[in-house]
Formats: sequence, C-alpha cells, structure tokens
Amino acid sequence: MAKDFISRGDLRLIPLAELRLSPLNSRQEIAAEEVEAMAESLAVAGLLQNLIGHLTPSGVEIVGGGTRLRALQRLAAEGWSRHPDLIPIDPVPVKVTADLQEAVAWAGTENSARSALHPADEVRAYAAMRERGASLSRIARSFARSEAHVERRLKLADLPAEALAALRANEISLEMAKALTLAPSGARCLEVLTSVRGRDVRPEQVRRELTPGTVPSTDRRAVFVGLEAYLAAGGTSQRDLFADRTLLEDEALLDRLFAEKGAAEAERIRAAEGWEWATWVPEEYVSWTVTQKLVRLYPRPGKLSDGEEAELAALEEREAEDALDEAGRARLTELEARREGGFTDAQRASAGIFVYCSSRDGLSVERAYQQPRAVPRGAAEAAPDLPQSLIEDLHRIRLGALQARLMDQSELMLDLLAWSLGGGLRPWARPLAISPTDQPIAPEKADGTSYPPRLAARLEPNTSLGPDGTPAEFEAFRAQGKKHRNQILTEALARTFCNGSSGLSVALARQLGVEVRRIWTPTAQGFLGRCSAGYLDRLWSELVPAAEADQSFQKLKKGEKAKRLEALFADPATREALGLSRADCAKIDAWVPAELGWPEVTG
Repeated sequence: MAKDFISRGDLRLIPLAELRLSPLNSRQEIAAEEVEAMAESLAVAGLLQNLIGHLTPSGVEIVGGGTRLRALQRLAAEGWSRHPDLIPIDPVPVKVTADLQEAVAWAGTENSARSALHPADEVRAYAAMRERGASLSRIARSFARSEAHVERRLKLADLPAEALAALRANEISLEMAKALTLAPSGARCLEVLTSVRGRDVRPEQVRRELTPGTVPSTDRRAVFVGLEAYLAAGGTSQRDLFADRTLLEDEALLDRLFAEKGAAEAERIRAAEGWEWATWVPEEYVSWTVTQKLVRLYPRPGKLSDGEEAELAALEEREAEDALDEAGRARLTELEARREGGFTDAQRASAGIFVYCSSRDGLSVERAYQQPRAVPRGAAEAAPDLPQSLIEDLHRIRLGALQARLMDQSELMLDLLAWSLGGGLRPWARPLAISPTDQPIAPEKADGTSYPPRLAARLEPNTSLGPDGTPAEFEAFRAQGKKHRNQILTEALARTFCNGSSGLSVALARQLGVEVRRIWTPTAQGFLGRCSAGYLDRLWSELVPAAEADQSFQKLKKGEKAKRLEALFADPATREALGLSRADCAKIDAWVPAELGWPEVTG
C-alpha cells in the first residue's frame, strides 16, 4: 500500500479510508460536539494543518490530529455535501514516519507542545467563514474560541492583503499587525507597512504614529468627563479592539469639557461645605508651588462628655454584634463625627479648598488653605513675629521630639517599616525615609520561568500611585496583625537582596537548599531554542544514554531539536518511549546549565 502514496519527502497524501486512529494518540475519547465543531470548521476553511501518522505494516495510524480525522470521516459520511462548494479533503496530507520512537515523540509533541495555527492562517479562515455568511458566534463555536478573540482576528482580516501577506511571511509581528489596524485608510496602512519592514520598530511607536493627538478612554480626563458626554459634545473617537479601549480624537474638546466640569464640581463642593473659595486644579495633584504662599488650616479636634464617650463605646459594641437599628447607627455616626471634629464655620468662611482629579481616586479635595493677611496699602511692612530660620529650627526640634519618643516604640516602628516597604504608598507619603530597591529578576523571555505568586506580582508594571498614607489607612494596615506585618516586611526586604562579592548569596543559597528547577524548566522558547545546535546535540547525549538515544536526533533541524528536548524535560511519554530509567529521569529533572549553578565560595 505504501508504494501507492504520493510522496513529498515525509509529507504524503493518503486516502481517508486508509487512515485509522493510533493507540499512541492520547485523545482517544472526543466529545461529539467537539467533532462537530471541527467538521464545520473544515467544511468552511479547509484543512489548515496536516495530520501526523505512523507507518505500520497494516497501514498508517494517526498519532496527531485525532479530532481532525474524526471530523473528516464525518464529512465523508455525509458525502461532502454540507456546503454546495465544499471540496472533498481526500486524500489527506499526513506527515509520516516508520520509526516507532519518532512517532511516540511526535505524539507527545503534538499533544503537549502543539504548535498553534499561524495567526495569518487563522485570520483567513475566520474571514472565509464570514464571507459565507457565518455569524460571529458561529465562527467562535466552530473554532472553539471566544467571540472576543474572533472579533479581534476579523479586525485583522480587514487589513490590506499585502499586510496579511507580510504577517504570514513573518516580516511583521502579530503585535505590529494589530497596531496597523489603527490606520485611517488602506493607503496609510501600506505606507507605514513599508516603513517598518526590516526595521526594529516597536508596535507602540506605530500606534502613536497612526493616532497622533488621541487620548485613550482610560485617561483620567476621559473617565472624569465620560465618553457619552464627550461624544454628545461633538467629539469623535475610534475603537482599539486590541487594547480594549476607545481613543478620543479631539483632545482640545476633552480639555475644555474637563475644565468646565471640574470648575462646576469645585463650585458645587464649595457651596455645599460653606468655604469662601474653591479652585479647580487641572493637574493630577495639588503641587507645593500652588500652596507655598498660603496658610494651611487644620480641623479642630472634637470632644465628647464622659457620658457621650460611654454611649459611643456601647454603640460600637452593639455595632460589632450587628445589633444596631437605623436610629442607633445614625446616633453612632453623629457621635463619631463629633469626636473626630472638623473645620469650624469661621474657618470655612475665611478659607478655601483645591479640587482636582487623580487617576486613582477620581474627584478629590484638598482642604483647607487661607490667604495670608494683606498689609494695608501705604502702611510700613511689619517685621514677622518669627523669622523663617527660627520657624525651620522649631520644625526640626518638633521632629526630634517625635523621634525621641519613637525610639522606645519598637512594635510601632516595625509597623511603620513594614508599611513603608510594602504598603504601596506614594513616595512622598512614606513615614520613613527609606527607599527599597527591588532587584531585576525578570528574564527577557520568561517562558519556562514561574516565580511564586507573591514574587511574580511585583514583576507586573504598576502605574498606580498608591494610597496617600492617611492615619485611617495606617490603622487599617495595623489592624491586619503582626503576622501580616512580618510577612510584608520579610517579602519587601527579600526583594531588595542583591548579589555581592562576599559570597553571602552562595552561602545562603546552599544553606537554604535553593533549587532553581523549582521555578525554572528548560523550554524551547525560553532557553533551548536560543542555544546553538551543537549545544543541543551535546545536551541530548548527556541526558539520554547511548543505548536508548535516537540516532535521528542529530539529523533534526535546530527548532525540532529544541522541541524534542523540551518534550524530554516535560513529557513522561517521551521518556517512557526512550526506555529511560528512574535514575535517568532524576538526572533530567535536576539538570541546570552551568550558568545557573552556585559557584564555589573561596577565601
């Protein structure tokens, strides 16, 4: 039978009737709906990936592509009549090997490290279904993808054919293709495509070039004004599906609406609270240069009688037991507000506030400031009561007195240290002048590296400014207890640990039994594919005994060697097929390159 095959090297066209599922295929049981979805996809878009087979004396058995095989058999049973223009997929392209060990390796690779469909082919497949009248939901079901994913791929399908061809030829990246969807016209898209081919240009740079003067809908101004209000005022926008945001195209209009709404909100708050004046600040915070010539006022502390203090304590106890009615909660709120105190009516009548909009908190108010007393025109300027140098000295003395008291408060200082290091405060709001520096541990290609969640969270970019450092926020932090504080403190200090020349890092690593393989596995993308072919050959020889080694490994292309080794590290079926012993597997599980080992400590 093999002589009847039409051969293209190891890729052959084989009659569908002569193919059967191999026992090596791990997908022996497939749900009927999954086979139906695959059949619909093949009927519309065709077979985009060949099957993988093992040539046996009795025929070809499919070790990779079991779902596609079943779907093709279903379409054949229907007489290839699902769609009027459906072209029968028979014979079927199959990559074939007669080597059992190679077939086992292929099966493991197909099911554990299966290469994804090229994005350009996926885009064309979705577009073909759309042209046949298929809905977004139907395309998503056929390819077992989310509707959002399909919608984004169809956005790419609207690119000029030349751009899609460049994507398929890997002349541009998928991220670059996504950026090109923002081009206002096909001509502009091709113009930018020509300029980026063969150059190291970042997609974000192309996005900015294609959308000059736009403002993302996540900008604090856009969030404050509201997209609906912006559009109602005549603003225009465009949707960036891949960044899940809308781009506002008229920044001048947005700034005008931002200023108008901000001024209106400032006046509303002024009138409601009874201040003499209110100023809208368009920046994200009120800078020192705005307030340096003003006098800062502070709220007056409140005071309750002994009876009211006792009443408040009783109400708080009942509140903790969830036993307060509406009248009791109102009384509790009243007593808490009176004890906390606030600005007096006289202060409000002679002072003002600044209103601004921050990215984290939205509409915010900074209270309260008073204009310095003006000297009557023509009167001699009186000397100040205290010279500025004395005022500064007093401030230093005041701080020294506080520090002297803090020196006896070890628990409080530990709380403040942990809060400063791990509380995510704004830099200028930290109560201690400590600036911990997290050490860089994120590799350029992180595939195969898996840090613990507590450490990995710090590798993600954080654009938030963090809390302001108010007394209430600090008390909330302390309320979480010493265990939480100590954990925060330990983790924050650990992130600052750096390699020195004293050998301490090596000694600690050995003392603590640090094992790199707990967080790192050699993968094709993260490590193996970046090594030379000779290195991969030597590694294969080192890890696989000569008696079990597959001699065909030397003949593989570099990328195939990397995938084969990746399966050796991660896939038990590959090791079993090679007949490796427990000792061999233990050696593989413990292997690390010399660059990850701990050097000898000298001196």
